[in-house]
Amino acid sequence: MRKIVKTGAAALMLTCMAGNVWAAAATAAGCARPVDMSALQTAAKQQRLMVAALSCNAAPLYNDFVKAYQKELQYSDKALQAYFRRLNSQTGTADYHAYKTRMANSSSMQSIHDITGYCAGAKAAFEEALGNAKLTLVAFVSDTMVDDAFAPCQLRTAGSVPEQKTPPRAKPVKTVIPAQGSGLATSK
Repeated sequence: MRKIVKTGAAALMLTCMAGNVWAAAATAAGCARPVDMSALQTAAKQQRLMVAALSCNAAPLYNDFVKAYQKELQYSDKALQAYFRRLNSQTGTADYHAYKTRMANSSSMQSIHDITGYCAGAKAAFEEALGNAKLTLVAFVSDTMVDDAFAPCQLRTAGSVPEQKTPPRAKPVKTVIPAQGSGLATSK
């Protein structure tokens, strides 16, 4: 009987923990406005190019990239910090650093698995960024993928009517069915 109680308690604890993790992830994700999404994309792309600078001997190209887009990179980085602080004022700065570290680690793992392909992709990205003087940073990073945890906010336009979601109404219970089985009764 004690095993059943311990197993039930452990299952309940794990269920609660999973629920808390899910709720925390949903809260942490929030919704990202266009400036936030662009900042997330910029950080991901910049970390990818930084790893390429180190892994592909492309430091001069990375330095040229940073010089060419310096003001936009600084603005984007401030926007990224503000986004993470808006999501969670207590852990926002740590979350900002963790995101950039995750992006760098992910890029590093990609380079380890296929250095030739990674370096070729980085070279093409540097050529795109540096080959067109009129290319903005926002346009350059617009196709960069970010974690699914970061969902863009729904945009509403003037005249659009937001969809009203009405919670379903519960039907009154006509009969009560008693619980079956021994359940999680404790022994005396």
